[in-house]
Amino acid sequence: MRQLSGKRTILSVATLLALSAGAAQAQQGDPLYRYQWHLMNYGQAVIGDTRPVSGVDIGIDDLHDYNIRGKGVVVGVLDQGAEIAHPDLAANVVPNGSWNFNNNSHDPTPSASQGGNAHGTAVTGIIGAVGWNGIGVRGVAPSARLKSFNFLDAGGTTAQIRYAWWDGPESKDVAVSNNSWGDTTPLFLTNVSENELAAWENPMSATRGGLGTVYVKAAGNGFNSVSTYCPASSGRVGCSQSVFVEESNYFNVITVAAVNATGKRSSYSTPGASLWVSGLGGEYGWERATLATQATAAQLATQPAVRFDPAIMTTDLSGCARGYNTNRVAPVQFWSDFDLNRLESNQSAIDNTCNYAATMNGTSAASPTVTGVVALLLQANPKLSFRDVKYILATTARKVDPTQAAVTDANGTVLSAGWTTNAAGRPYSNWYGYGLVDATAAVTRATGFKSLGALVDSGWQRVDLETPQAIGNASAPARASVNLAAGAGRIEAVQIGLASDYPVGNTLPLKSTPLVVTLVSPSGTRAIVVPAGSVPVGATMTFDLAAVNAFLDESGTGNWTVEVADTSLAAGTDAKGKLSSFKIRVLGH
Repeated sequence: MRQLSGKRTILSVATLLALSAGAAQAQQGDPLYRYQWHLMNYGQAVIGDTRPVSGVDIGIDDLHDYNIRGKGVVVGVLDQGAEIAHPDLAANVVPNGSWNFNNNSHDPTPSASQGGNAHGTAVTGIIGAVGWNGIGVRGVAPSARLKSFNFLDAGGTTAQIRYAWWDGPESKDVAVSNNSWGDTTPLFLTNVSENELAAWENPMSATRGGLGTVYVKAAGNGFNSVSTYCPASSGRVGCSQSVFVEESNYFNVITVAAVNATGKRSSYSTPGASLWVSGLGGEYGWERATLATQATAAQLATQPAVRFDPAIMTTDLSGCARGYNTNRVAPVQFWSDFDLNRLESNQSAIDNTCNYAATMNGTSAASPTVTGVVALLLQANPKLSFRDVKYILATTARKVDPTQAAVTDANGTVLSAGWTTNAAGRPYSNWYGYGLVDATAAVTRATGFKSLGALVDSGWQRVDLETPQAIGNASAPARASVNLAAGAGRIEAVQIGLASDYPVGNTLPLKSTPLVVTLVSPSGTRAIVVPAGSVPVGATMTFDLAAVNAFLDESGTGNWTVEVADTSLAAGTDAKGKLSSFKIRVLGH
């Protein structure tokens, strides 16, 4: 194991004594481990044409050596079905613990007709591939107990989510739920009643004997595009925003962004005010030398540089006939028909089984890196509530890309903030949340952690403006305020909603909005909820639910103000809409 640098948190002697009972000296018994830069990154050559920047990993450090491996922690993976008999997963799979929604069996392995459905197997491997077994890769939590729920292979219904999250018998002992999925078109402004929200959050909080299952969710891959819907003008702030996806705004959910091997936002990673932390998703993992023997120079020249930066190596559907890593397909119709890197096909000199892939990416890959870290925390301290886990991850995360700057227009108006520090001293970014998870720092904090205590929930507080306010430009925004007389002493989460008659648009071609929505806390911290340049879809700028996570540890008591400004409005011209109502809910302790 490498020497820890100053930016790492070294495990305390007490932590090691508490957690290392029975630990054996770790052997490098997983031949593809050296390519898993997300676990241990010393700047080594991996799959891809560029090397990762040393130290950009999730901070496993010595945890695995001291037997902190997620032992006994049950992880549910709501996704496409995982191949539960995969040689690098089977030993960690809970017997009869998974669920196939198509045939009501305990084997969710994709059928022969679902040969391309490898996503669930890849996600599951990132979390809990078996370690030190002489083959393949290693998971973040290589001793976790795994369950697979194949709802993406079975229609992806709301009832199936509830089954896997709390309602089904197989979900009853799940401590961590990984959700690497999202809306097909994550652009629509949220439309959910307060009762509907409670019907989700209340049973989620009641799981795990009242401690609450830890729900980890991918933010999405919509920074640059959502299908073909996003105009070029959205490219500076992100087309989609995490607040446009209902589940990403739930109090119980940890919404995860993706960081690449340079320690910066993965090119695709959806930004937003509801992000909590970041995991590692990488880029695409292609290699020019491999492709040069198959594609033309002209074809290769069309591909952006990020295609050739490292992705995440993980498990794939077994064999070379299906999954991400297959033998070359002819005639070629798609880039995936080529061998994209040295690992692919049964001719690979690295591994010729095709049981592994090195092209897994997306916030779909970042989320399971966080889920794996949560499993390590819950092994270290099984009494942690979901609120405790959220707090520990946020307060031990590393501030990556520290020079990320605000995006401004020609007039200097802030369209999207960079890193900002709130009144409690907590740095936050709409690209990274509270930063990149650090497993060693988090486990150290988890050991002996004192619970946050009783939840203080303000409930929804609302103001309907007697005279709706005109939405002016940045120097004259519409404002609405709610005063909380006895809010939480230390904030854990904030949710808001608002209504206006400002037209947004829900017909093609979609247009980016000139509106910027900002929430101002009683302490004066400003958090951008909807940035100008993003592409919300709806009749008007009206939404029922957006989590605004930048206020951790501030006081919730006092005056909360929402501002809505039209950055396109010239001075002296008439407003195009008015703000009519604002509501807010503040949770903490």
